[in-house]
Amino acid sequence: MLIGSNYDKIKWTAFNLDLLEPICFFSDLLIAAICFYFAYKILKMNTKSLFFYYWRWFFITLGISMILGGFGHLLYNYTGAFGKWFGWLGSIFSSIFLEMAFISIYPKTKVKKNLYLISYVKLLLMIVIELLIFSYVDINKNQAIGLIIPSMNSFIGIGCCAGYLGYYYQKNIAENFKYFWIGVLVLVPTTVFQSLKINPHQYFDRNDFSHLILILSLIVFYQGIKKLSKIDFIKSVA
Repeated sequence: MLIGSNYDKIKWTAFNLDLLEPICFFSDLLIAAICFYFAYKILKMNTKSLFFYYWRWFFITLGISMILGGFGHLLYNYTGAFGKWFGWLGSIFSSIFLEMAFISIYPKTKVKKNLYLISYVKLLLMIVIELLIFSYVDINKNQAIGLIIPSMNSFIGIGCCAGYLGYYYQKNIAENFKYFWIGVLVLVPTTVFQSLKINPHQYFDRNDFSHLILILSLIVFYQGIKKLSKIDFIKSVA
């Protein structure tokens, strides 16, 4: 185990290319496959609620951002930090759909409109700040700077919506909303491992650990979606 610093990146030669972090790349692809599978399953659900519509697009856009992020790791010797921009921006964009899902069923119309506005303004602000960082900061010297905004955006969006609203809806709409705030709690260890740079092993570093935790969290989220699709909870918030 290594704490406070990182192992040397794993090198991999394939197709005459000098590649890096193959484990991280394939775990990104695994997450993407899981996301697309969940999106497909939601598409097949017998419901036209915006709640499920937005969840489907959350999984689709998150899956795409994971693929982009995976290639950013794999091709780092050729693209540098620039190759990771698209994955970071994609993760910022994907969270808006999760936020929209929870806001769409908020029972008070006036508050709902304000929440939509706040969410859109946050998205725009986060993207602008991230682009400014890309433009004026040398990310190649410290990639952690490029992760600050995506991490902050996820903490605010997912934490407030899946966490707080998930708990609120559990108390006021349906018990099965508990799966969402539980899914948020599952993500907590990721913050600890990333911030303290806790790397269990060179072949299973903090990024790989974070990917495993993310998979578990997404599974918990999907369980909540699946259970809610079987009850007519929309009438209770109309």
